[in-house]
Amino acid sequence: MVPFSIHLFRGAFVRVMWRGKGGDVLRRRKFRLARTALMIGVLIPIILVGAAIRDDVAQAQRLVTVSVTINIDGAQRQLRTAQTTVGATLEDAGIVVGPKDMVSPATNVRLFNGMKITVVRVREVIESVSKPIPYSALKTFSKHLAPGRVKQTRQGKHGERLIYFKSRYEDGKLVDQKAISSVVTKRPINRVVSIGSRGRYTSRGEFRTRQVLRMLATAYDPGPRSCGKYATGRTACGLRAGYGVVAVDPRVIPLGTKLYVEGYGYAIAGDRGRSIKGNRIDLGFNTYKDAIHFGTRSVIVHILQE
Repeated sequence: MVPFSIHLFRGAFVRVMWRGKGGDVLRRRKFRLARTALMIGVLIPIILVGAAIRDDVAQAQRLVTVSVTINIDGAQRQLRTAQTTVGATLEDAGIVVGPKDMVSPATNVRLFNGMKITVVRVREVIESVSKPIPYSALKTFSKHLAPGRVKQTRQGKHGERLIYFKSRYEDGKLVDQKAISSVVTKRPINRVVSIGSRGRYTSRGEFRTRQVLRMLATAYDPGPRSCGKYATGRTACGLRAGYGVVAVDPRVIPLGTKLYVEGYGYAIAGDRGRSIKGNRIDLGFNTYKDAIHFGTRSVIVHILQE
C-alpha cells in the first residue's frame, strides 16, 4: 500500500492509499495521473466558491448606504447614497458644482449617516452703473445789469459717469462690490448767472461759491463822515474806497478775497475797521447818501472761487 495526501481548502487534506507493487512503472504512472485528476476535480470547485464569496462580500460592502441632506439653490434634498465622499455624492445626485462654488464640507470628506452638505452658488460679474455728474452754478458780474440783479444766461445740465464694478453674488445675494474703473460719457454743462454790479473792481471772470455766510452789514462812503477827518480815500490794501470795496474782519474773511453780496453785487474784501469784528461786513458806497440809505441789514455773502 502506497499512501499519499491531497491538500484541499484552508488546511484540509485527503489521505489516499494505493495498492501496488514497487517498481511497477506503468502502475506508478497511472497512479500519478489519478492523483492529478483527483486534485483538479476537488480544487476547482473550491476556488470558484472562494471567488464567489469574495464577490458577495464586496457587493455587500457596496450596498451599504447612508442618509444625507443637501442644501442647494434655496432647496433641501434628502437622499440615500452608497457613495463614500461628498464630491462623489453630489456627482451621483446630478449636481454640477461650478469652479467658484463653495461646498461644505469639502468634496474629499468621507460621508457619514446624517451628514448635511451645503452648496453655495458663487457668481462674479462686471457690472456698470450710470451716475449723474452735478453741474456747477457759475457767477459772472456785469455792469449792464442793475446792482444786485441776477439773470440766468445759461441753463445747467447734469453730466453722466459710467462706473464699472466687480460684483460678487452668493446664492443670488450681493455680498461684495468694488469699483474698478469709470468713464465720463457726458460732461456737465454749468449753469451761468450774470449778476449786476457797478463797482470799480468788478471782475469779468466766472466764479463758483466756495462758502456762504450770513452777515450783519453796514455801509460807508470814502469821505470823512464815514472814515474820519484823516480819510485818504484809500483802503488798508491800497484800493480806492467806494462801491465794490468792503471792510471785513480778516480772521473771518482774508483781505483780497472776492465776494458776492446778495442785493449788493461783486466786491473785494479790501479794508478792515475797528468796529468790524466777527460776522460783520461794511459795504462801500460812492456817496454818503447811498450809505445812509442802505443802513444796517442782514445779508448773504458768497465767498467766491475762480
